[in-house]
Amino acid sequence: MDIDKIVEVINNGGLVITPTDTIYGIMGDALNEDVIRRVFDVKQRPFNKPLLLLMDSFEMVDNYTEELSEMERKLVNRFWPGLVTFILKKNDKVSDLITSGNDTVGIRIPDNKDLLEIIRRLKRPVISTSANITGTPVITSTKLLEKDLIDNIDYIYDGGDVNEISSCIVRVIDNKVNILRDGKLSNEIIDFCEVE
Repeated sequence: MDIDKIVEVINNGGLVITPTDTIYGIMGDALNEDVIRRVFDVKQRPFNKPLLLLMDSFEMVDNYTEELSEMERKLVNRFWPGLVTFILKKNDKVSDLITSGNDTVGIRIPDNKDLLEIIRRLKRPVISTSANITGTPVITSTKLLEKDLIDNIDYIYDGGDVNEISSCIVRVIDNKVNILRDGKLSNEIIDFCEVE
């Protein structure tokens, strides 16, 4: 992955498509409202469908969220980095555009050294969303990218074919763990909670 190029494009307010630890995704600067609006626009995504954030460390997570509960802390310590997106209470550093006005935001620390290095160099979270027009199949190869999308992206890194793996989406409410979307680690999370 051309980390230097990707960091340069994102720093300049551009959008990139790269493989992530799941599928091909669009990434951009999560602190730039023009970039956030552009992501919704290029994906033809309704503004009431929130975006996810990728972060590189627990320190960064703590910088953009309210204090995690004891259960949330146990879960993130066990399953990050990895294929679990946790829905956490955001603080005012996270734009309401990203969360569709909700007071929570989906966050993942990816299990991918290149992505972590990109975020570390940027020193801020990145938006992460699947590299497809809303309502169409997810993208596992750059050959499957739609022209409407390609024309509105500043840099595309072709990392070959990737396996389609969805991250599990989890939210803790009143100390109860809710799996909002099944993923590869759903059963492990359930087993972990039962042990706890």
